[in-house]
Amino acid sequence: MLLRISLINDDIYLVKGARNIAEVFRNSALSVSPAYAIALKHCFGMKHKAVTAYLSDTSGSQPKPIKGSRVLAENRVMYMTHENLVKGLLMDGLGPTSDRFERILTTSLQNAQVEDEWTHLPDFLRFFEDHLGSAILESIFGQALLAENPGFVRDLWAYDDVVMGLAKRLPRWMIPKSYKLRDKLRQGVKKWHTLAKKFDARTCTDDPVKEGLLWGSTAMRERNKMLLSVAKQTEDSVASTDLGLIWATVTNVVPSSMTLALHLFRDSSLLGEARSLMAPHVQRDPSLVIDMRKIEKQPLLQSVYAETLRFGVQIHVPRTTPHSDLKVGGTMLPRGKMILTNTWLAHTDEEVWNTKGNAHPLETFWPQRFLIDPKDSSSGPTKKPTRPSGHPAADEGVQFSAEGLEGAWIPYGGGHHACPGRLLAKRIMLLSCTLMATMFDVEILASNEAMEFGSPRFGFGVRKPNGKIPFRIRRRRNVSFSV
Repeated sequence: MLLRISLINDDIYLVKGARNIAEVFRNSALSVSPAYAIALKHCFGMKHKAVTAYLSDTSGSQPKPIKGSRVLAENRVMYMTHENLVKGLLMDGLGPTSDRFERILTTSLQNAQVEDEWTHLPDFLRFFEDHLGSAILESIFGQALLAENPGFVRDLWAYDDVVMGLAKRLPRWMIPKSYKLRDKLRQGVKKWHTLAKKFDARTCTDDPVKEGLLWGSTAMRERNKMLLSVAKQTEDSVASTDLGLIWATVTNVVPSSMTLALHLFRDSSLLGEARSLMAPHVQRDPSLVIDMRKIEKQPLLQSVYAETLRFGVQIHVPRTTPHSDLKVGGTMLPRGKMILTNTWLAHTDEEVWNTKGNAHPLETFWPQRFLIDPKDSSSGPTKKPTRPSGHPAADEGVQFSAEGLEGAWIPYGGGHHACPGRLLAKRIMLLSCTLMATMFDVEILASNEAMEFGSPRFGFGVRKPNGKIPFRIRRRRNVSFSV
């Protein structure tokens, strides 16, 4: 199904239905640059002259340019950006970044003001914003960003609360505080860039320890050089681009990790089972070490992770066909038009998803939704009976499956343009919840009203609880916290 939405200046097309969405994601002649350019200009403060470099890049993000493109190789900013992020977050950089994140977050939680006796705290999400948000920023972008900007983490969350006003293109006089906050963050990013390059010029650039402190990784330093090499880009425009990356990196995975942990700690049975699955892969003495490769293979934990994203992610995924008309589901879409898919619509498609006869509605969180029990023909994520690859025998037990969900489970988008940070995000979510379950006991004290999830950034982010989530927390005894 396709829905044409008429705006003042143009039409956009909303693609619905798993088959149609999968068809769009498989198409190699599509680009994301127009939507990216709009966000850079209105949400992250890039000047129009610099934005034109993105609007002009109709070559796509694959090694071979889209047919009909005449963009020079040195100005293929979308391809170069995509390759840099794939290398830095998905391939070479995944392991080192994950290791840094684990070390930083473990230390942060070790130093949290939590004792062996119950401590009451006002908001579970704020706890994750402070500890997890800081750990992600430092592990990906380096210590210098936060050292130069001590209030950056809280400013980023304050910005996240007002970003929708910027996305709606409200003028500065209507929302002056939002613009001021955005400008402050951009200046903080620029200040970080200036400091890092100043030290680069003075010392050897091949020192991994120094790079970790200044840039987070080689990929981030190379990204800065690459972006500045593109026509019409300046120090100011690159600061806008990196602010966009920082915001996208932090503000979805942190509340998603909180949502996963929240459902674990609210369900004592689920928490007990999760802890029993985690325990064999957690070394507590002499230091706390987690084997994430084995944690990530546990069917129940995989299912809880996948359901967290199905339940919470509400993002518009944009595409544009720059050089030819596009046929989707038998309908021809004109060249140059914006095409959107929405994750929430896909994640609540009743034609695809299994609810076990409405016992587990799609608006609710069901931890076992992605599990297939060989002894239960009604199990599994889809309405149509599916089995994991290999058709396990009954004695092989319950297994995780996402089969049959192409175009239906799309928290990271899909196809070549799927989020390069998807494996890192999965590791962050499962690692943070493993650490929380291992190190702490948590009792959620929120009212039912506060526990309802709202959509303050529908189309632009993830669901969050409507109110603050008060909780009490204590350290679990007989767990070593040294790192």
